[in-house]
Formats: sequence, structure tokens, C-alpha cells
Amino acid sequence: MRILSGLILAFGTAFAQSPQPVIVNANYSATFPLPVAPGQLITLIVEGLASPLPGPARAPSGSLPTSLAGISAVFRQGTDLSAPVLEVLPFSTCSIPLPSPCETLVAVTVQIPFEIQTVCPLCGRPQIPAYLAIAQNGTTGALVDVTPLSNQVHFLTSCDTLVSGITAPPLTGGLPCTPLVMHGDSKPVSAANPAHSGEELVAYAVGLGQTIEPQTTGQALNISAPTSTLYGVDFSYRPNALATKPPGPGPNEIPPPGPDGVLLFTGTTPGFVGLYQINFTVPPAPAGLPPCVDATTAGPYANVVQSNLTVSIGSAFSFDGAGICVQPGT
Repeated sequence: MRILSGLILAFGTAFAQSPQPVIVNANYSATFPLPVAPGQLITLIVEGLASPLPGPARAPSGSLPTSLAGISAVFRQGTDLSAPVLEVLPFSTCSIPLPSPCETLVAVTVQIPFEIQTVCPLCGRPQIPAYLAIAQNGTTGALVDVTPLSNQVHFLTSCDTLVSGITAPPLTGGLPCTPLVMHGDSKPVSAANPAHSGEELVAYAVGLGQTIEPQTTGQALNISAPTSTLYGVDFSYRPNALATKPPGPGPNEIPPPGPDGVLLFTGTTPGFVGLYQINFTVPPAPAGLPPCVDATTAGPYANVVQSNLTVSIGSAFSFDGAGICVQPGT
């Protein structure tokens, strides 16, 4: 996953003289301890790797290896667990102007083991401290604190490179990356190809946690498995709305497809490791809903309607949302 923000790079420069692999940041969090979830695919920004730095490498389809290009990851919680590696991607900080000199960091995408013990406020069990570290050629670097939670929901966007074959070009003009929400024909929802009321869509995500049929770390199933967490859903018909935390999960019985906007399914995607899908139907578009504007035709930092419906799902531990385009008057 390539998430190159000024915040990540600022953290990276603080460790410019590190003599060993150090995790200086991660893709969705700028704070330590890092929140992680069972089965989560997470990109760690690493500095201090020995020269020569590993070149770009991505695991082949199927099960993930425990080491890639000499890079591995260790999850320590009482005992050590291997965190399989999906991708190793060096990148230069010169791509974004900074007051400090350019340097090369390495983005390492790993899967958090399903076997970790998560925070459980109602269980009454003591929480075992947890740590994560990157190793190079068998030499383990500095440990960083992590907080294991049941889930860390993140809707994938066109800027994420976690899953080959399910990506789209990022928007131009300084506008955000588009979420990976698809029609039934697998074409992305966009301003030029908006969704319609009552239509069933599929959003792709990571970090939804364990499933009712327990998953095996680093391995892909040929069938979908529903998540053990029941997620709440929120539909917000407002232009460019941010994600909102839903009030809570719906009933245990999944409602049938219909025009009212419902969460149909949250679970794993067959054939992939750590990839989840969120199936939902689009609620009725309200009167006067403004249409989306094709952001690729807008000027730099233009204030246009990039999305007119934001779909959010969440639990007690995390939530995220995806802004999409719906055809008005449908």
C-alpha cells in the first residue's frame, strides 16, 4: 500500500540515523501504540534497513510467505508469531517537498496474525502487552507497542495497492482517492457511472477482524466467511460527507435486498488474503440531491461535489466510510 503523506514522512525523518529496522509509522495511524486487528493488512513505514535496501517485491497469489526480499515481521505477545508479508516497497521522500534532506523509506505490508489476543473489556482477562517489529535477514529490529482490537475497519481506496486487479487511477487536482465500491458488473461507482437507489453494491475493505468460521493467518479461502462482529451501518446523503460512527449493529438476521438501504453482508472475499467485502443496498435518493461532478475534470483543489452519499460501517472499536455517487431522482 502506498500512502505517502507529509505526516508519515515527518515521522520517518526523525529516525534517519537508526542502526536497525524501526517502524516509524503505519498507513492509517500516526500514533503509537498502533491499533491492529486480527487478520488486518497493514502497511508499516520502516527506516534503518541495512544497505542495499530490498527492491520492490510482492507475494504471488495464494498464501503469503513469512519472509519476502529478506524482510519479515514479528508479532510478540507472550510468544512470537510470524506476520506474513504481502509487499515490500521502497520509496523516496523526494516525492513531497520537505525542509529536511531526501531519504528512502520502505513500506512493508504485513498481515496481523489471527491468533492474537484482543482487548476485551467484558472478558475480565488481563491484557497481554503486544509489540510488532520488522526483521531483515533474520535480525529483528526495535519493538513498537501495538493495541490489539477486534477490528480496525478501513475502506480501500484507489490509492491503496493492497490488492492487484482491484485498483483504479487516483483522482487529480489534489482531490481525495476514490473508494473501491463496485457495481454488480464489477465496474467502479463514479460520477460518470453513479449508483442507483435500491442497487446492491460491493465495497472492499481490510481490518474487519475474525470470522464466524475462523481464518488461518496468511491463507485464502475459496468461499466467503461472514465476520464474527455485527457491524452497524449509517447512510448520509450529504455532499462530501465524512465517515460517521453508526449507532450500533442491526438485528442478527440479515434483511433481504430492498430499496431502503441495508447492510447485507460483511465478510472475506474468496481467493484473497485479508480482503473483506461489504455488500449493501443504496437507500432512496432524497429530493434535491446534487449530482456528483467528475473530479478528473475539475481544477486544482476545486470545491465540487465529489460524493453525495457516504456509507459508514463500524463497531465499538472502529469505523470508516466511503463517499460514493448516486444518481439523483432514482
